[in-house]
Amino acid sequence: MLFLLLVLALVGALWRWRRASAPLPGGVRWWPICVGLALPLVAAGLSTLAVALREPQVLQDLKELDTPLRLALLAPILWLLRQVPARWLKLFEWGCVAGAVAAAVILTHRFAVSEEIRPNQILFTNLLPFSGIAMLLGLFSLISIGWSDPATRAGRAAVVAKMIGAIAGLYVLLLSGARGSWLALALLMPLLYWLAPLRSRTKLAGIGLLLATLVLAYHFSGHVRERIDSAYTEVIEYRAGHGLDSSVGNRLQLWTAAWVVFQSNPILGVSRQHYGQAMVEMARKGWITPTATGYRHSHNEFLFNLATLGIVGGVAILAVWLVPAWYFFKAMRHGAKDQRIAGLMGLLLALGFLGVGLTEVMFATSMVAAFYCVMTALLLALAYPPHGGIAAGGAGRAP
Repeated sequence: MLFLLLVLALVGALWRWRRASAPLPGGVRWWPICVGLALPLVAAGLSTLAVALREPQVLQDLKELDTPLRLALLAPILWLLRQVPARWLKLFEWGCVAGAVAAAVILTHRFAVSEEIRPNQILFTNLLPFSGIAMLLGLFSLISIGWSDPATRAGRAAVVAKMIGAIAGLYVLLLSGARGSWLALALLMPLLYWLAPLRSRTKLAGIGLLLATLVLAYHFSGHVRERIDSAYTEVIEYRAGHGLDSSVGNRLQLWTAAWVVFQSNPILGVSRQHYGQAMVEMARKGWITPTATGYRHSHNEFLFNLATLGIVGGVAILAVWLVPAWYFFKAMRHGAKDQRIAGLMGLLLALGFLGVGLTEVMFATSMVAAFYCVMTALLLALAYPPHGGIAAGGAGRAP
């Protein structure tokens, strides 16, 4: 899908250039975010070249560049989507509703047929990124209610459908037992309360309803209660020197090991290609247990980039989160209503990935990187319409 959009963008650029009706993509306003999302490709490329100086055979398999390449494609995708009328782009709200509901159905089925207590693999990714994306789709469904007109019958039906999408996203979050996604939601809630374009009374009612749901889930769901209680127990055991190979214990080991590896290789890291070898060496030195070496990453996006790509990779991943967040925050502060709604969605997208990335490496999966790139481009196109700048009016309400 991402590469199809890239082809369409290139064809569209050539067509517009031939007709001389608009300039090709560019301009000072967009270069920071385009560079920001291209930095992981630069970091991965430099690290790969550094490895290739010692091991030329590395250049025969460049799969480590696949995921950062997808992020780097923001510029042409953004240009293409900014040629599309806003009323068409806003139809993605129904994709969010459908995606959240589909995620609920898929996860329910996987739990029903899986022999594991918690199935680890869901479609193309593991459970934590799956639940994190479902959470975001549910939040987008909820926020897009602002694009619907409750004064009309179609608008009221749309509000009900979007509420179903929001509930489906919350259901996936609870059923998954993904504590990293729960942490991300807890970090996003103050932001949502502060920035949501609603009256304070409505915000308080929404927060109260969510908290009541979580309390009831803890009280009546043994699955949710066990996940919360076990996290506390595993932290206590780890601090006492026991339970090192628990879920929390492995993460804490890997975070420590990643920091130590970064300190030994601060500029370009040990490379993605040699991360596994580095963890085996850390186990040999007693920093982590042999079990922890079986993980393909350090379960923290920032630390993983520091360990594998050095300070260059650390700056790159911060740019991937924070540069889009700044663009979306600016749209929220200065845009019209429709732009503020898109800006809030984009801000939750960027900071939601940051939040989930505290306990997971979201960009370890190329499809997740493609999702982030396309959603960032789409929401930027809505938050910054091509005619009228940041203060331009909305494109009207969706049903």
